[in-house]
This record gives sequence, structure tokens and C-alpha cells, in this order.
Amino acid sequence: MYRLFPLTIFLSAFLLFLVQPLIGKQVVPWFGGSAGVWTVCLAFFQLVLLAGYGYADLMGRFAIRRQMQVHLGVLLLALLTLPILANPALKPLGDEDPTGRLMLLLAATIGLPYFAVSSTGPLIQNWFATVTPKTDARRERVYRLFALSNLASLFALMAYPFAIEPFMPVKQQAWVWSGLFVLFALLCGASAVMAARAVAAMPPPAPVDPHAYVTHEPPTAGRYLLWFTLSALGCIMLVTVSTHITQNVASVPFLWILPLALYLLTFILCFDSDRWYRRGLFQPLLMVLVPAMAWGLFTKNTVLPFWQAVPLYCGGLFVICMFCHGELSRAKPAPEYLTRFYLMISLGGAVGGLLVGLVAPRVFNAYWELPLALLLAALMLFVVMRDEGWGKPLFSLLTAATFGFAVWWWFWHVEANPFETEAMRNAVVAIIGLAVVALFLGISRSISGTAATLGLIAAVMTASFGWQYREVFTRDVIAMDRNFYGTVRVRQSPDGTDRKLTHGVILHGQQFLDEERRRWPTTYYSSTSGAGVALEALRQARKRPLKVGLIGLGVGTLATWGQPGDQFRFYEINPQVIDLAKRDFTYLKDSRANVTTALGDARLVLEREAPQGFDLLVVDAFTSDAIPVHLVTKEAMATYARQLAPGGIVAFHVSNRYLDLVPVVAGIAAANNMSTVKIADERAEWYLSRTDYVLATPDTKTLALKPIAERAEAVVPRAGFATWTDDYNNLFAILKR
Repeated sequence: MYRLFPLTIFLSAFLLFLVQPLIGKQVVPWFGGSAGVWTVCLAFFQLVLLAGYGYADLMGRFAIRRQMQVHLGVLLLALLTLPILANPALKPLGDEDPTGRLMLLLAATIGLPYFAVSSTGPLIQNWFATVTPKTDARRERVYRLFALSNLASLFALMAYPFAIEPFMPVKQQAWVWSGLFVLFALLCGASAVMAARAVAAMPPPAPVDPHAYVTHEPPTAGRYLLWFTLSALGCIMLVTVSTHITQNVASVPFLWILPLALYLLTFILCFDSDRWYRRGLFQPLLMVLVPAMAWGLFTKNTVLPFWQAVPLYCGGLFVICMFCHGELSRAKPAPEYLTRFYLMISLGGAVGGLLVGLVAPRVFNAYWELPLALLLAALMLFVVMRDEGWGKPLFSLLTAATFGFAVWWWFWHVEANPFETEAMRNAVVAIIGLAVVALFLGISRSISGTAATLGLIAAVMTASFGWQYREVFTRDVIAMDRNFYGTVRVRQSPDGTDRKLTHGVILHGQQFLDEERRRWPTTYYSSTSGAGVALEALRQARKRPLKVGLIGLGVGTLATWGQPGDQFRFYEINPQVIDLAKRDFTYLKDSRANVTTALGDARLVLEREAPQGFDLLVVDAFTSDAIPVHLVTKEAMATYARQLAPGGIVAFHVSNRYLDLVPVVAGIAAANNMSTVKIADERAEWYLSRTDYVLATPDTKTLALKPIAERAEAVVPRAGFATWTDDYNNLFAILKR
């Protein structure tokens, strides 16, 4: 029995984390492939996890036999919903808010099985505590099973992108997961039966010797609040740091794995043994790293170099989560209250995930939640470490207030400030801080009071740097908005000569504002780019107005190439982008072509539309340097080909810092009997960008047109490269070495 319980918990946790990328890979393409889709998925998983932990806590109030009967029923219902294959009938229409539809799809596909595996950990740990006598030393090791479950989750997280995704199509993954779930259901059922039999076989309880062991008091309301807050803070930090480094630092594939792995590792360490979390080590690190992370948000014009940003924010995340989960482990209750403990941890995680995933995009117009989360982390140090009396906390508040006033005065209210440079201002802050700390250390007799004061000082510094981040982030910004798909900003140069549209770290378009240059094509769409060359070749060959489709609007730069009689149709998933392109840029209204826009995921819209007869279809749907995978599959190319006029061209913009998409496009083109060439273009002016395009067409004569033939490079198929389909893709295989 004591071996069956850990095995069941390990398998349940493995399935719990394995299903998240698996189901995400099925449904994310249907909703535009944006980061917001995955955020909603995480919110759904957190909610179901909370429901599972609540169910486990409720079951803990009943006899083991009743728990066995109910849980076997839950497992049976979950088995009836297998396999976990998303129903295409629940695909979105493409132009509605996707949150509700996505939640419904996830609930119908994975709801019951995910609920079953999510409730297993606390439920079996409760059975373990119930069947183990209170005098048995093994009973105190019950929390190590929580560390074991997080270890299994970490294994699943690392296995999926490297050992599963590259070798199995999605449907096969779903069937394998469903088969493992059947095995899990059998193990869980056996665990329930064995636990019920063990309790039935236990002798009647002997008279209690009050000196044999300590009777534990139930947790207080304050303890519940502490569990909730620490758990919520850890989850908030995970999501905000992941978002920051993948969208505002660099969208390196698989970079999202690192923060999640560190988050799980802290749970494993803190609940495995008390020896891993040391207040004397992690609290000083937190005091230093939290303000440093806030400083990194605004230094170097909000774009800290990759090699500095990733160690800083991942290291800071690890330290903050070690603090949160270490304090959680220190505050864990006696085993008889463990289901309530896990329920509060899950509630905190769910609320934290919902605040970041669903509330913040509707309340904030940018990613302000990261500096706010850092401020909360510093304040939590004060909450955890303050003394019971009011003397030390009051002195801490006065000390931090004095420090804050000094920082505020130097930064914003000293006229003719001699400390003009950023380095000098930071030096002033450091000197004042060290003076205050030295003063307090000299008169304080309490280590916890000192730590509380330092936490408040770190909070003041974090707040100051956070405000500076807001000032720098919004500098020269004339429009900024945020929705499900992220934050977009329109920045105008101080001299008023040009405007730029940015999403994360990626430039989505630039336009000069003066009459002479406002129709100039900029960034990725010069006359020598792949799109420009294809347009010129088709215009020379057809000697008639052209019909052009464009997937991804940006600021509408390509519309400047329109001629009288041409039809340019832009497909754009983000309504913000359409509004900004029409309001703050003039490419669309200045175009001599007839310009229309279609709102929704381009592939879904094109699948519903009648054949458009495009002479050229440009696929340029970037989201912070990551092309949505569902737009570069064999089935997607078939959709594009159906929309082409005879001899038409599909032009893929494949410029990417981390991924080599050329073999992908070549493979999906060959699968649809299309030929390809590559056109690379170096920047000729400062306002232009280096570009790589792959042109695909079913008519090889089109590629022989002079403007194309003069610039074309042959695309050499990569040996052994598997064609991407809706059921299979492998990002790891196309990473640039």
C-alpha cells in the first residue's frame, strides 16, 4: 500500500502536466496561436485544479468507504469522455472574444479527466495520513508526497518538447495520454479499495494518552490567509516573469519552460526537506533581487539585453518562489489538516492565475502586473518577518518612509540635481539605503525586525523603480492598448517625423509623417523585399490590376504598393491593430488601391470565404517574432492555394532570429505540389529591415518571371525533414544553431 500510493500520485501528476501542452497544441491554432490563448488555458487549468482540491477537501470529511465509492464514480465518468480529442464543431467563428468559447472547448475535451487527476494528490495523501497511525513516524513524511508530485510534473514538462512532441503527432499523443489515464484510473481505484480495507481492518482506537503526542490546534484565519497569499504570489510571479521574458525580452522557443521548471523545482525542494530553504540565504537575496528586477524593467529604454535579462528574472523568480514556498512549508499544518492546506494553495494559485490571465488584460493597458507583483513580494517579507508587537513594525514603517522620501526627493524634486546620470542616481539610492540599514542594524536587537525593515526598504525601492519603468515605457507613446492578444504601442519620435507600431520587442510598422515621405514603404516591405519583388513580377506579367491578400496588417505598409484598380484585402486577428492602423497611420487611406480588412484568424476566415482569386497572398502574421504554427502547415497551404488565381504566389515572410522556417514552407509547399524559391534582402536604408521571404506557387513559370528569377535562391530540401501538418510540428528541429 505504501508503494502504491506514491506510484499513483506520481502518475497522476505526470498526466496533469503532460496534458496541458498536449491539449494546448490541439486548440491554440483554432484561436489564432497567440500567447493570450495559452494564458486562458492556464487559467482554466488553475480553476479545475482548485475544483479538484476542493473536492478532495470535501471528501476528507467522509468515511474512507464513502470516499472510495464517490471517487470510483468520478473515475468512471472521466473514462467515458476519452479520448481527449478536441471537437472541431466547437471551433470559434474567428471574430468574437475567444475566452468563453475556449473555456467551453477545454471543459468539453479535458474537464472530467483533468479534474480526476488534479484531485488525486491531496486525496491519496489524506488516505495515507488516515491509514497511518499517529504514532508511526511515516505519517510525518506525508508532505514529501507533495514534493514527489511536483517532481513528476517537472518530468512531464521536460519530456513533452524533447521526447514526445518531436516523435508523435497530436492525435497519437492524445491516445497515448488516454491509455495512461486508464492505467491511472486502475491504480487510483486500487488505492481507494486498499485504503478502505486498511481502515476497516484497523483495531478500535485505544484510550488516548495526552502525553503520547501533541494534539494540534486547527489553523487560524490568519494562517489560511498566509497560505493563500504566498501561493498566489508565487503563481503571479511565474506568469508575469514568463510573459515578460518571452514577449518583452526575447521570444526564444521553449524559453517558457525555464520559469515553470524553476517554479516546480522550488516546490520540490521546499516540501522535500527543511534543509533546502534557509531564511538567512534567501531573504537577503530577495531584498536585493526584487529591486534589481524592477530596475531592469526601465534601464536601457526598457529592453535589457537577453544575456542579462534571462538570468536576472529567472534567478529572481527562483528566489521569490523559494521564499513563498519555503514559508508555505514552514507554515504547513498537521497531517489531519492537509487537504485544507492544499485547498488554500490551489485557491491562491487559481486567483493569482485569474488576476494575471483574465483580469489584468481588461484593467491595465500594459504589463503593469510585473512591477506590482515585485512590490507585493517585498511587502510579503515584511508581513512574514514582522514582530508580534507594534514597536518594531512601526519603526520599520518610519524608516522605510524616510528612505522613500529621500529617494523621491533626489529623483524628482531637487532642482539643479547634480546627479544627472542613471548610474549616479542609482549610487545615491544605494548609499542612502546602506546608511539606513547600517543605522537600523546598529540599534536593533531583533533579526526578524531587521528583515521586516529591509523588506519595506526593498518595497520602496521597487515602487520607485516601477514608477520609473512606467515613465520610460510610456515616453513618446501617443496610443497604447491591451487586449487578449497583448499590448500594442504607437510611438512618435520627439521631432514628430515618424511613428512606429510595436508589439513586445517587435516592430510591426513605421511611417514618416511628412507629406513627401509618408507613402514610402518602410521596414520589411521595400521594393527589393520578397513581397515587393513578387508584386513587381506579377504586375509586369499580367498588365492588369492585381488582387492581393495579406495575412497580418501591421500598419498597412504594403497598401502603399497599390495601384488604381487593385484590390488589397488585409486579414487581421487583433481589432486593436485595425483601429490603430486606420487612426494613427495613413497607409490604408492613402493607398490608390481598393483596401478592405477582415477581422478574425486569417486561416479560419479564408476557410469560410469563397475563392478570392488572389494574384499574391502574403503571409506575415508575427506575434513578437513567433509565427503561429497553424499558419504554416500542409492544411493551411491547401487553404491558401484554393484562394489563388492561376499562377498566383503565396509569399511567406520567414525572417526570424531563432527559427529557420524555410524548410517548413518548402515542405508544406511540396505536399501541395507547389514550387518554392527564397528571396533574401539586406537593408539599404536605416528605415528598412533585413528580410527573408519564401515564394511558393503551383506554376513554375511564375518563378521564371524576370524580377523573381534575378533575385531567387534555390530552396534545398532538408534530408529527413517531416512535413508539418495540423497534427504534427516540431519547433525544436528548426532552431537556428
